Amino acid sequence: MAKGENNIDKKAFRAGAWYTVSNVATKAILVLTTPIFTRIMTQQDYGITATFTSWYTLLLTFCSLNLTYSIGRAKLDYTERLDQYVGCMQVLSLIMSLIFAVTGTIFCSQLSNLLDLPKNIVLILAVYLVFAPTIALYQAKFKYQYRYKENIFISLYTTVVSVLCSIGLLFVFPEERYLGRIIGIVFPTILLSIALWWNAFRKHNVVANWEFTKYGLLISLPLVLNSVSLSILVQSDRVVITKVCGTESTAVYTIAYQLSILVSLILDSIGQAWLPWFHDSYKKRDFIKIRKNLNPLILLGCYLGIGCIAVAPEAMWILGGEDYLSGKWVVAPIVLGLVCKFIYGNYEHIELHLKKTTYIGMGTVIAATLNIILNVIFIPKYGFIAAGYTTFFSYFVLMIIHYIITKYILYVDIYDHRVMYLAIIIESALAVVLILNYENWLIRYGILVAVTIIIVTMNWKRLCNILYKSS
Repeated sequence: MAKGENNIDKKAFRAGAWYTVSNVATKAILVLTTPIFTRIMTQQDYGITATFTSWYTLLLTFCSLNLTYSIGRAKLDYTERLDQYVGCMQVLSLIMSLIFAVTGTIFCSQLSNLLDLPKNIVLILAVYLVFAPTIALYQAKFKYQYRYKENIFISLYTTVVSVLCSIGLLFVFPEERYLGRIIGIVFPTILLSIALWWNAFRKHNVVANWEFTKYGLLISLPLVLNSVSLSILVQSDRVVITKVCGTESTAVYTIAYQLSILVSLILDSIGQAWLPWFHDSYKKRDFIKIRKNLNPLILLGCYLGIGCIAVAPEAMWILGGEDYLSGKWVVAPIVLGLVCKFIYGNYEHIELHLKKTTYIGMGTVIAATLNIILNVIFIPKYGFIAAGYTTFFSYFVLMIIHYIITKYILYVDIYDHRVMYLAIIIESALAVVLILNYENWLIRYGILVAVTIIIVTMNWKRLCNILYKSS
């Protein structure tokens, strides 16, 4: 390998490692502070906050038009004009956000009933959606430029300040503590977004460019369908649970999902850190290196999933207390689904690089539709626990769909599929054993220690190499 390539790989590794660490650290702060909110807020307050977050995640897709997905390819095609490209994407997302905000204000009463949110929260949601897309665009730009320091700052700022503001505001609104929590989330985002807009204007990066606009929309618009469907896949559980079982069950499911999502947060961070390097390596047709480096990441994802499932009873008690302990039964299927999500994300990387983003949306629509049907059938019969299993099955189906798309439609076969699917099968079997021993912590932790020893032994040389690269 040439010295220049080695330096690029090392730079990409360092940036990716720090990106992952910062992402995990910020999410860990949110999880570790969850017991504060669950003990101060009522289950109804927490349920309203969860509903607000769910609708925000879904509507952000429309407001941002998923333009962040185009930045990875734009870095390769508009290397010298990437700042202006991002500025143009800011303008596009602002236009869409303002349309939604004005519409939300005019039809506030109707949306309040539709979203199951108070009117003042609907207005706050509209404001939040105007400012949030800019931050996402800049985080994507910094990621693809390997500028991890800027990304770390943004992540820590939004997380730490929002937590501190929320805790303080809970006591300002003692009768409506959900309002304090939500304002605490939104306020730091508004401040940072204003600062980023000011900097973009100062550097003359805010532009209107038809070439950039067409480029961004061609890549990103097909992914709007994907993101909406994915949000529906993720959020429909809570919507149906709220309608059928009430906000208290939604709160329990949300805490269980927050514990499970720790695995996904780590894996998504790894996947997002991997993506810039993947684009560069795919462009050079270095498929052997891609395959060689992906297999250990798949094993890492499965190991993290086993760890989360093993500690679920104790973790649920810490996060929510006795009132939330029943959520432990839904952790395992959610985790298994999220590992499937990590695996199929690698197929999506290929589709994104080849600009075949329409296929991504088609697969997710099928999985989201399946998830809704299964939720409507099984949640009324078996309660919120059924939602975890419908999620797992839907993600598994989506993983198979993307495998078929990349191998048999796009004719790209660069991964070791046997490793991927064997890992899921083994993890599922271990998950069953762990669930059956939720009342016996000694067996659960014994299994976790044994798996840890096996993973470390298998990857000892690789771990030493990682420590060397980090130095």
